[in-house]
Amino acid sequence: MLNAVKMDFYRMIRTKSLYVVILIFVMMTVISTILCKSEFDDMEMQQDNYETVMQEEENDTVNAGISVILPTKPGEKVTVYDMFYANVKGKEVALFLVIFAVIFSAADFKSGYIKNIGGQTRKRFYLILSKAVSLCIYTVFLFGVFIIAQAVSNQVILGYLKWGPSEEFLPYLGVQLLLHAAFALFIMAVTIIIQNNVISMALAICLCLDLMAVVYSLFDHAAQKIGAEGFHLAEYTATGRIAMLPMALENTDLRVSLVTAAVFIAGSLIICGAVFQKRDIH
Repeated sequence: MLNAVKMDFYRMIRTKSLYVVILIFVMMTVISTILCKSEFDDMEMQQDNYETVMQEEENDTVNAGISVILPTKPGEKVTVYDMFYANVKGKEVALFLVIFAVIFSAADFKSGYIKNIGGQTRKRFYLILSKAVSLCIYTVFLFGVFIIAQAVSNQVILGYLKWGPSEEFLPYLGVQLLLHAAFALFIMAVTIIIQNNVISMALAICLCLDLMAVVYSLFDHAAQKIGAEGFHLAEYTATGRIAMLPMALENTDLRVSLVTAAVFIAGSLIICGAVFQKRDIH
């Protein structure tokens, strides 16, 4: 198992797409900061953005598409936490995470590595688990790069560096790390099961853009018909929790998010492992 993890990690850091994705992500972070600065300089837009974020948190609403809206109170300085929250809530980080997850998960099938080693391994689940570990490491790495790039962008573009309240920032960071890892493993499982890069990538992007809202609404309507009033499926999905998580976490937010992440992680690994164990490797 340890050797499988080492081999997957080695292949990941040798993958050119890793550095291409990271480079584009850093560039998008800089561009996002520049655009947010231009918006924040407009006092009217500053007030509108703040009211929009507060209303979304209160109503647990999720906007379609990728939008970066600052939650900074009018008159206060923009913190790294504000920018982090806006980009994570807008699922910009999730988008770059799952793009690489699809590329990395499908690469071994194209190269023939899985075919060569799969037949020699009694428990193929270890191959799935090792790939999951590598994606979790990538998730932590992506978040680390984002925080550093955002801090530098704030200092250079905004002219100051203010981190924000650590008692809110650190718990939010930890929960979002777990939710993003769960989302990455879900996309990994889909990619391995269907073995179609185009469909997997399209699904991943649609989830990040919240284009599955129509499907969710059908489930919500069905649930209400059987008496589950107020049920909203999006609240119990990885992307839904990523978008709805408030800056100041309460116990309910923490509990629902942790359970959702655990279900997605366990479900993805179990189903993907079971399918992969029985499948003929070509």
